[in-house]
Amino acid sequence: MLKLSPEAKVGIFVLIGIILLVYMSLRVGGIQFGRQEGYEIFIKFDSVAGLDKDASVRVAGVEVGRVQGITLQNNKAKVVLRISADVKIGRDFTAVLKTKGLLGERYVELVPGSPNAPSIEPGGELTRITTYTDMDKLITILNDVAVDIKKVSGSLANVLGGTEGEASLKNIVTNIEDITERLDNIVKTNDEKFGTIMTNFEAFSVLLKEKGPEITDGLQAVSDNLNEVIAENRDTLKDGFGNLKAATAKLGDTMDTINKLAKNVEPKIDESVNGINSIVKKIDKGEGTLGKLVNDTTVHDNFNKTLTGINSYLGKVESFKTFIGYRGEYLFDASDTKSYLSLTLQPKADKYYLLEIIDDPRGKKTTTTTDTAVAGTTTTTKEVKTSDSLKFSVQVAKRFKDLALRGGIIESTGGVGMDYYMFKDRLRFTFEAFDFDKKRNPHLKAGLRFSLNKYFFITGGYDDFVSKLKLASPYLGIGFHFEDEDIKYLLSSASSAIPKQ
Repeated sequence: MLKLSPEAKVGIFVLIGIILLVYMSLRVGGIQFGRQEGYEIFIKFDSVAGLDKDASVRVAGVEVGRVQGITLQNNKAKVVLRISADVKIGRDFTAVLKTKGLLGERYVELVPGSPNAPSIEPGGELTRITTYTDMDKLITILNDVAVDIKKVSGSLANVLGGTEGEASLKNIVTNIEDITERLDNIVKTNDEKFGTIMTNFEAFSVLLKEKGPEITDGLQAVSDNLNEVIAENRDTLKDGFGNLKAATAKLGDTMDTINKLAKNVEPKIDESVNGINSIVKKIDKGEGTLGKLVNDTTVHDNFNKTLTGINSYLGKVESFKTFIGYRGEYLFDASDTKSYLSLTLQPKADKYYLLEIIDDPRGKKTTTTTDTAVAGTTTTTKEVKTSDSLKFSVQVAKRFKDLALRGGIIESTGGVGMDYYMFKDRLRFTFEAFDFDKKRNPHLKAGLRFSLNKYFFITGGYDDFVSKLKLASPYLGIGFHFEDEDIKYLLSSASSAIPKQ
């Protein structure tokens, strides 16, 4: 048996330790012996600043590979990833460059897509990439923002500094104190009125809660009756919709005329803009009376005094809305369509003015009673006369939460109306009373209006149901209404669609 000296045993032990130390160092450094496991795919980024070779590749925070290499190809950074063989990367995965912590090393995060998506082949390219703003761009943006803030603060210091700036600030604070005092006086003066209004609202809410089931049953009955009427009068309804189609065609012709007018006005607008630009340059140089006025520092005090009034006026203008609408109601009794062309002016959210032109196929019917005496016998004769079918309405409306009250001229006679809104204003119950003539009874009209979307709606109900002239008739109709912003959009779209000569 071979015997080793103590020196030889120590040498062998040291040699084994050195071999283990070298092997562990190579493993920790990412150097592998033999063929590496897994497969390669690549990604092309616009920038991979901060990403190093052998960086981690993760899916859902779990490391699944390493960055094999980074090269420049067609001014883009081509990043080759080596993925573990047991991990499948889908074609709809998204590659994201992330950072461990605020100042940590960067790595590649692969965000999974659909579980059923096909896997990417070895050597294939992952095309879905999401990039975030790096720290250098963020610091540059913040630096620009700091410069802008410095300019603004310098301008404020120039405007508000000194005796004149102090006086301006004092005037602004004084105006705010005056406004606050006036608001306090208004609230104190109308405190009792506000309390009365809230009491009335509470009583109305209780009444509505108690009568709610009855109203629901009544609406259901009206809906059933409307379904029966529609089923029995399908042919008649087709004729009514034909009339509506003709009215729509007329509206299209009108829009074409407006578009042609807008096209003729466009060159004149360009000339006006050029003239305005010339005037602005002269004002900026201080030429003329207006230029001196703009560049004179004495106007600052007057500007501060009028600023509050201007802001108040602009707020009122922005809240002002205009609606244009049309609806056609088919009267089953008269077998004809009653048309409404409406204009709604709404200066506030809870107040509006309604103007309508009505084409009533039945016109306005009046009854004349004549007494004739023949041989001592008196004979009473009633004559029904029909006047012009074109009528108009001018109403003022005020809304209290879900209830709106109207009053004014309704179909060329005095009258009042009520609208109750339900289901976030999609369904509206309407009741109107006008033409208070004892010989024919008041003209009463009740119905429902359901909004299909922002622009179109359907309506149905019963018209003149207490008339002595036998004019009571159920009706069913459809209509639309557009806001002024919608009309501007339609006009601009139509104008851009017309080819320029």
